[in-house]
Amino acid sequence: MLGKNFMVGKIAPSLEEQTYLPLRILVIGAGSIGRRHAGNLVALGAEVDLYDINRSLAQYVCADVRCRQIDDMDQALKNNRYSAAIVCTPNNLHIPVAKKVVESSINVFVEKPLSNSRDGVEDLVKGVDKRGLIAMAGFNLRYEPGLQYLKKILNPEKIAFGRLEFGSYLPSWRPGSDYRAIYSANRSMGGGIILDDVHEIDYACWLMGYPEKVTGFSGKFSDLEIDVEDTAELLFQYPDKLVNIHCDYLQRQYFRRCRICLKDGTVFEWNYGEMVRNSDGSGYETYSYKDEFEPNNMYIEEMKEFLSCIKTRKKPESDLENAAKVLDIALQAKGVALE
Repeated sequence: MLGKNFMVGKIAPSLEEQTYLPLRILVIGAGSIGRRHAGNLVALGAEVDLYDINRSLAQYVCADVRCRQIDDMDQALKNNRYSAAIVCTPNNLHIPVAKKVVESSINVFVEKPLSNSRDGVEDLVKGVDKRGLIAMAGFNLRYEPGLQYLKKILNPEKIAFGRLEFGSYLPSWRPGSDYRAIYSANRSMGGGIILDDVHEIDYACWLMGYPEKVTGFSGKFSDLEIDVEDTAELLFQYPDKLVNIHCDYLQRQYFRRCRICLKDGTVFEWNYGEMVRNSDGSGYETYSYKDEFEPNNMYIEEMKEFLSCIKTRKKPESDLENAAKVLDIALQAKGVALE
C-alpha cells in the first residue's frame, strides 16, 4: 500500500503555463519500448531525458536516439520541470515508479500492462485525479488502421461473437538478448503471456465493451526455459455475446488477427497490418492498407495523442481507469483472486 502522504504535493501546471513550457520528457527505462518512445519523442521535437538503472544501456540508447542520460531518477524528478514522464520499466515496477512521477506532479504515461498486481493501483489513480494530472496507458494497437476502422463501423450491440488470436515466438522478440532474462519470461517481474498480451484484452473491451464474466485456461506447454504460462485461452461472457482470446509465446510465424460475427451473420476479419474484410455471404468488401502500414506509426500517433492531451488538458481515452479494468481482467484470467 502507498503511504498516507501520497496525495501531498503541488498541483499540475495550468493550461496557460503548459503552453509556454518547453516540451521536456523523461523516459524511464531503456529497454526496447523505452528506446522506441525516446526516439519518437525526439523526432516529434521534444527534449528527452532518459534514465535506466543499467547505465551502460542508457548511455548506448542516448547516443543512438540523441537524448540526454540521467543517472539519478529521483533527483531528476525533483529538480526538473518535465512536461511528462514515460514509464517503461518491467511490469512489476510500473506502479512504484509511476507513483514517484505523480508525487512530483508530473503527467505520466505508463506502458502496458499497468502492473502485475492490484497493489497500489487505486492509490495511483486517486493521486492523478487529486493533482489534476494527465495519465495515459500504452495500448498502441488502438492506433492500428484496421482496428480503428472496426471501431468506427462496429456497433457492440450487434455483435454475436468474436475470436481474437495472437502468437509470436518469445526468443525472437528481442534479437541479441537472452529471452530467459527479460521480464516476459519471469514471474517475479510480471511476465507471462496473459499480462504480456493485454493488447488483445484491451481492444476486445474497446470494440465490444467490458465483459461480465471472465474465464481463463493457461499453462506452460513448450520447451521454453521460463517460469510463466506460454499459452492461454480466455473466454469473455456478456449478456448478448461471447468473445474468445487465444495468445501464446510459441508460434515462430508472427500471427495476429480477429474474426467478429454480427447477429445477422455478417463477418468481419482483421489481419494485423494488412486489411479488414467483411462478408454478408454474397461477396467481400475489403479495406486494405498493407502497402502503407508502418508499425512505428502506431507509437508515434500514441505519443501525439498523449502530448495533445497534456496541452489541451483532455482526458485520454486510454486512461488509467481503463488500464486498471484491463489489468483486473488479466488477473482474473490468470486465476488471481481480486478483493
